[in-house]
This record gives sequence, structure tokens and C-alpha cells, in this order.
Amino acid sequence: MVHYDVVIIGGGPAGLRCAEVLDGTDKQVLLLEKNEIMGDKVCAGGLTRKDLAILDLPDEVIEHKIYDTALHALQYKSETHAPEAFVFTVNRKTLAAWQAKQINGKNIEIQTGVRVAGISKDKIRLQDGSEIGFQFLVGADGVNSIVRKHLKIPNEKRLIGIQYTIPVKNPTPQLELYMNSRLFHSWYAWIFPHADNLAIGSICDPDIITPKKLLSNLKTWLKDKNIDVSQAEYHTWPISYDYRGHQFDNILLTGDAAGLTSGLTGEGIYQALVSGEAVAKIILNGETVIPEMDEILRYNSIQEKILWVFIKSGPLRQTIFKSIILLMNNKWVKEKIKRSFS
Repeated sequence: MVHYDVVIIGGGPAGLRCAEVLDGTDKQVLLLEKNEIMGDKVCAGGLTRKDLAILDLPDEVIEHKIYDTALHALQYKSETHAPEAFVFTVNRKTLAAWQAKQINGKNIEIQTGVRVAGISKDKIRLQDGSEIGFQFLVGADGVNSIVRKHLKIPNEKRLIGIQYTIPVKNPTPQLELYMNSRLFHSWYAWIFPHADNLAIGSICDPDIITPKKLLSNLKTWLKDKNIDVSQAEYHTWPISYDYRGHQFDNILLTGDAAGLTSGLTGEGIYQALVSGEAVAKIILNGETVIPEMDEILRYNSIQEKILWVFIKSGPLRQTIFKSIILLMNNKWVKEKIKRSFS
């Protein structure tokens, strides 16, 4: 049986970041991705400056640098032009390919098109029946993580995301968010511009709005906005924000597998990158206190508290959304927001 110091399951931002941090060390690392192409995941594809502080992406990987945003709440609207780009859109496959190119060490082996069938304390079993031993196992395999299932960790806090990808030539590089309590409850609809398409979708807790109802509501909103989706690709995917820890003896969880996505916004790439780096430091140095990890846990906790307020506010929810718009249109607040991006 082949044995590695570290086996990483999942070739998304978390798994690749973990491998990059372990690159060039004395650890023999195997990264397994079930798909033939890494990064093949439905996603709005938005990065923030926090993500770029970790990745330092070149311009050729970035599709749009977004300076302008529009936030809507029914007839109310707030527009902001930032002095520096604050959101960057990328293609997830392109991002994964670029991350993989940053890994050059001979101690890292990447295999795609490989599915894990079972896990025990110190080895995994592949679908072809072969076994691979490990000292550390990293679960970076998303919301339906086989590693999380092996650990018997519940996954109760979940969102459902639905999205249309509409082919568009030269889309306007503006991010738009629409808060509509009647259609999207405590969440929102988005329009993200990419190189040759618009990603338009929404998220919600399926216990509050069923996926079927959410799709119906999104279609109602699209019709009202005169957005044609007849030529669009339709996708749906689950999202987990049920964090219950990231280290379990020699098994570690990252990103969506750890439930680190924001339950309010669905943001998850930054959390994936930070947690991927964090578990690599645990493996290398035995670190238990990692400030960046504590920061994203606090960030997620604040967002979950805001979400709780939105959910519990009932009929007042749309009034809260309107108040947010009015506050953002306040001259002093608007200038403060702009300065925060400088």
C-alpha cells in the first residue's frame, strides 16, 4: 500500500492552497480530485481584495475588476463607485488551473478523475479498490464531503443556490444585488459580470423557501427585469454553513467541507483559502491558534447573527432592507464607504 504524509481530498481553492503551503516541505503530499478538471464548480465567481491578498492573481486570470456596485430594495437604490476595485470576477476552472501552476515541488502529486470510496483511521480506499495510507487527511471536498461523513458530523445549516449563466457580449462591469423579502426572504438575488456572460442567481435556506419555490420566485423577478434566460445554462447547488470544528485528530476539514461558508451571503472562497492555509500550518508546525482562522470564524458569526435578525424580523424585513439603502445613500456614510476602499 502506497503511503503519504498528507492526503488532500478535493482540488478546489482550499485543497490547492493547502497543497501550495506544503509545497517544498519534507511532507509527501497527494491531492485527489474526483473531477477530471479542477475547479469545475458552480459559483458566482466573485473574489474580494482579501482573496487577492492571499493569491496575488495576475490580470490575465481576472475577468472583471469591479469598481461599481448597485444595491436595490424594491424601488430604492444605492450606487457606489469605489476608488479601487473591490470585487474581482474569475472563472473557477481558470482559478484552479492557476493555483495548480503555483505548485512546483516534487513532494506534491496531483491526481484528477479519482473518487474515494471509503475512509478509515489511517487509509483511504479508492473506487478501483486500491488503498492509500496517510498520516494526515485533509477534507477539502465541498458540501457533500466524504471526509465529513466519515467523521459523522451533521450538516444541518444549509443553503441552496440557483443560478443562470447568460451569454452576453461585453457585460457592464457592475455588481448588482437585489433585496426583496417577498421573493428571497432574508437573502438576495445577484448579477455578477464575467468575461462573456452574466451570472444571475439567488440563495436561500431550503427549510424557509423550497428550491422549487425559490426557482419560481427567481423566474418572477427575471420576468419583471426583462431578463431573457432562454439561452442560459441553469445550475443549482448546496452550500453549508454548519461549522463544527476543523481538526479531529489527524483528520482536518477546510472550506465548505468544514461548513465555513457565510450563511448570509454565500461567500466561501476566502474562507476556503484561509482554512486551507491554516490546516497546512497545523500539519507542519502543530499550530493550534491561527489568527486568520479565528478572524473568519468571528466574521461568519457576525453574519449569522445578522441573518438571524433578518429571519426573525418577519413583515419588518423589507423595511430593514429599505433602511439599509437609505443609510447607504447618506452622504457621510457614502464617503466613509468610499474611503474604506482606499
